[in-house]
Amino acid sequence: MPQDDQHDRQMPPKKKPLDLELEAKRDPETARSLEELERARSGGLMGRFNTALRDVLQTSRGGERTRHAVEEAGESPHVTADDLAIRRAKHVSTTRMVVPEGVIINGSMTSGSETEINGRIDGDVNVDGRLYLGPSALVSGNVRATDCQIEGLVEGKVECSQSIELGESGRLNADVVVGKRVTLAGHVFGNISTSGVLYLGASAKVKGNIQTRRLNIEEGATFNGHCLMRSKAQDRAS
Repeated sequence: MPQDDQHDRQMPPKKKPLDLELEAKRDPETARSLEELERARSGGLMGRFNTALRDVLQTSRGGERTRHAVEEAGESPHVTADDLAIRRAKHVSTTRMVVPEGVIINGSMTSGSETEINGRIDGDVNVDGRLYLGPSALVSGNVRATDCQIEGLVEGKVECSQSIELGESGRLNADVVVGKRVTLAGHVFGNISTSGVLYLGASAKVKGNIQTRRLNIEEGATFNGHCLMRSKAQDRAS
C-alpha cells in the first residue's frame, strides 16, 4: 500500500465550517435551528462578559459610596472598622459610675457623671453630678460634687454646690460647705456653712460652728457650737 494512502487513512477528516446559506437552501428548518444555536452560543459568551462588567462597575460604585460616607463622617478613608469602633468608644459617656463594696482605690477619683461608691477611696473624690456614698463607703480625702447623699464615712472636707443629705448612718469628720440645702440625720464633727437652709433631724449630731441663712432643728437633735445667721444682703455683700 502506498505510504501516502496509509497516511491519509490515519489522519482524521477535517471539519468544514458551517455554511448557513447552503443549509438554508437544503433544509430551511434545520438552517433556522442552527442559526439560533450560533446566536445562543455567541450571546452566552457576551452575556457572561456583560455580567462581569456590571459586577465590576457596581463594586467600584459601592466602594466610592463607602469612601464618600467615611469622608462625610470626618474620618480618613484608610481607617479600618476596628479603628473607628475604638475611636467612637472613647467618646461614649458613661451614664453611671459604680464602685462596688470591697473595692479599694488607692488615689483620687474623678467622674463626669452620676456616681455611686460602696467601696473605699484613699484619696479625693470629684464628681460633676450627683454622688451617692453607701453605708459601706469610706473616703479618706476631700469630696466635691453637685449633690451628695452620704450614708458612709468621709474623713475630708465636703463641698456640694447644690445640696447634701446625710443619712442616719452617715458621718463627716471635717468641714461642710453647701450651696443651697443641707439635710442632716447623721453625725458631723466640723463646721457647716451654707447660703441656703440647714435642717437638723431628730437623730442629727453636730459638733462645730454653723453658718446659715435659715436653720430648722427638730426635737432630739444635738448641736454643740456657735451659730451665725446671715441674711441675703450679707451674703451678697460678702
